[in-house]
Amino acid sequence: MKKAFHYFMAFLAYFIWGLTFPFGKMVIPPLSPYTFVFLRALMGFFMLILYISLKGEFKDWFRSLISNFWILFFYSLISFTLSYIIQFYALQFTSPINQSILAQTSIVWVILINYLVFHDIPSKKFFLAVIVGFGGVILLITQKGWSLSTDTIKGDLFSIIAFISWASYSSFSKPMSKKMKPLYSITSILLLATFFLVGFAYFTGMPDQIAQLTGKQWWIMIYLGFICTGLAYVLHLFGVSGDGVKTEYVVYLGFVMPIISTLYSILFLEAVLTWRIFFGGLLIIFSVILVQKRKKTSKEEE
Repeated sequence: MKKAFHYFMAFLAYFIWGLTFPFGKMVIPPLSPYTFVFLRALMGFFMLILYISLKGEFKDWFRSLISNFWILFFYSLISFTLSYIIQFYALQFTSPINQSILAQTSIVWVILINYLVFHDIPSKKFFLAVIVGFGGVILLITQKGWSLSTDTIKGDLFSIIAFISWASYSSFSKPMSKKMKPLYSITSILLLATFFLVGFAYFTGMPDQIAQLTGKQWWIMIYLGFICTGLAYVLHLFGVSGDGVKTEYVVYLGFVMPIISTLYSILFLEAVLTWRIFFGGLLIIFSVILVQKRKKTSKEEE
């Protein structure tokens, strides 16, 4: 029962993250990507630092921030902040459904980066997964006649770039986890991200953009900041920390994100689920399953 509860907490985190894509579409515009990411990072930081303080670990977190400042600085600037700005810039030019599906390619990019940087050699199944996943991406970004979709191609390509950038953050977080707790590192990165972005956000019209937000949009931002960026991360950490919880099974729970995004978009944003989106999504999800099967097999062989 205890293990099932940990899986449920991880599932709840992915469920919350699944609404990021359609909700982001509802506040950009009037918010620019700079202002949007700044507000999310700021709210998420306050949520996580409150959690750390309640655990009585504020001094430990602050010491880890100081001792690892420069590496956190580059993580925050190049991988985290950049990937979020590109992602939500891209969302202006594609659908939440497309972007939530393309997000599932992140694990493939992680393994590719691990191979190129850390020389972690993937199995033959990985290359099959890449071919299958690439087929899914082709279905998503093309239209009838296999020509590029003029409606979403710009957003789709920028989304892929964003998730490659996010994959680099995930890959380099592994050696970082040996220096400090993941909770400490993400809290520090959110803090640094707010400092990077506050100037960009302000000088690109943040006060005017915030003034244009409706009451509904403010609630969406509170959800995306405090709940998606803060609470969901705590839930996910709690989920994967359970005894006997298998990481690859938790990753499978992540498939709920495009499902939630798709259902919400169809019900409330008048989105249309085409056969290309459906089968493209299935191919990408199947490619991720192939990658995870590779990981599981490797563990069993050790």
